Amino acid sequence: MAKFEVDPLFQVLREPELPEAKALHAYWQSLRTGDELPTRGSIKLDEVAKLGCADRIFIMDPLPNGDWQYRLLGSEIVRYYGRDVTGVPFRRHMRADEAEEAIKISNQVAESRTPIFLKVRFASGDHIGIVETMSLPILARDQNRVWLFGGSFFTPDH
Repeated sequence: MAKFEVDPLFQVLREPELPEAKALHAYWQSLRTGDELPTRGSIKLDEVAKLGCADRIFIMDPLPNGDWQYRLLGSEIVRYYGRDVTGVPFRRHMRADEAEEAIKISNQVAESRTPIFLKVRFASGDHIGIVETMSLPILARDQNRVWLFGGSFFTPDH
């Protein structure tokens, strides 16, 4: 696994910890052919739904200006964030420092073609807790550009 430098508020994990996160990572691995990345077309929402986490997945793609955006955003992620930001560049819906960190991490995953697993403290509206999230590289439908597939799994503080 490539070494990622991230903000100290993030905890980089060696592998997923939560059961649904482990299942999603195993699904991504099952789509790989040797060292080749899975393609966007190989991800089937009905198969992800069987894992019990379709409402917590996302697909992101890079924008020509260096930003990233969500192409697909699960309903549970939308609920926790309080709005649907599908198609909205990171720099338009995140604080500047958060957007730059998210872009940096996304670029590192895309360039290295190596997944990253993170735990992040989360606070939005009435929701406070820990998010386990992962970004898994995939090939876009053009089989050339690298997009990111992943999931965010929210654990409320008690």
